[in-house]
Amino acid sequence: MKTIAKLLLKFTLIIGIMLAFSSQTFAAKKFEIVLVSKGEGIAWFDNMRTGIARFNKEFEEVNAYQVGPQTPDPAAQVALVNDLIAKGVDAIIVVPIDPEALVPAFKKANAAGILTFTHESSGQRQVSYDLEAFDNDAYGRHMLDVMAKWMKGAGEWQPFVGHLTSPTHNQWVDGELAQAKEKYPGLKTATNRVEDQENQQVAQERTLELLKTYPKLKAIMGSAMSTVPGAAAAIEEKGLIGTVAAFGTCLPSVAGDYIESGAAVSIHFWVPADAGYGTAKLALMLLKGEEIKEGMDLGIPGYENVTIRKNKHGVPIVYGSAWVDVNKDNLDEWKNKDGSYKL
Repeated sequence: MKTIAKLLLKFTLIIGIMLAFSSQTFAAKKFEIVLVSKGEGIAWFDNMRTGIARFNKEFEEVNAYQVGPQTPDPAAQVALVNDLIAKGVDAIIVVPIDPEALVPAFKKANAAGILTFTHESSGQRQVSYDLEAFDNDAYGRHMLDVMAKWMKGAGEWQPFVGHLTSPTHNQWVDGELAQAKEKYPGLKTATNRVEDQENQQVAQERTLELLKTYPKLKAIMGSAMSTVPGAAAAIEEKGLIGTVAAFGTCLPSVAGDYIESGAAVSIHFWVPADAGYGTAKLALMLLKGEEIKEGMDLGIPGYENVTIRKNKHGVPIVYGSAWVDVNKDNLDEWKNKDGSYKL
């Protein structure tokens, strides 16, 4: 009997050790989620990395981080995705330079059991989900509302795009024009949308031409990062602060001085860190088998009540309302203690 008891005790101890080891091994297993940016050393993606780092810190079950090519190059981005496939990560997120170039790599990843996701690629295929900071039409309409309030609902304004072929810029302007037609009959465009080639100097020169040709012009609405500073510089040059103002998509670090001078009244953008965090959250949810549904809260500003629509490839696109408005009232919130801008 003593021998049997000893054997049972040994067996129990062995089982206990095995279970403890198994538990520790399971606990150590983490979901590896990697975001591939467009490039290293770019302020926009430096900010996005902080969002991924925050996500990694908040969720113990993940190992999340960001990588990117040394220069924005589609082939280099695809190469990084292939490296991650070879490494056997659990999920790959990409902010595509060339969405179609990534499709073969995404197919390879999916075949290996790796989930794929994108941000800023609403026409993407071969991914589980794409996350967009906002609906482009709604964003354009919102910017128009802000400008219209300053204009008191009447007067001439001029939309700019970086390029006449730029899909998102033109979608924003389409939304602006539709909103003006529906809500502000007193607003009139000076002429057809103007292209500034995403060049601040060109934006300044073309604004000066417009001010000369259309002396009643009251507002410039920009889509590219170049427009607001270029238009604002022209407004300052002509001494028209308070009479004419620049609005549109831009970052505080680019347009902040013009907001302080009054040449620019309001700028709009989305926070890369939040977009990175949100896309990583979608990846984790899918890896854990959780439901991604309309109206859910991703736990970050602007993504508290998302909408979901499928694109033409059947990929679900998750939309937030994550645009940020910056004007004189809140510009200081985007400054560091040393006076430099956070973004």
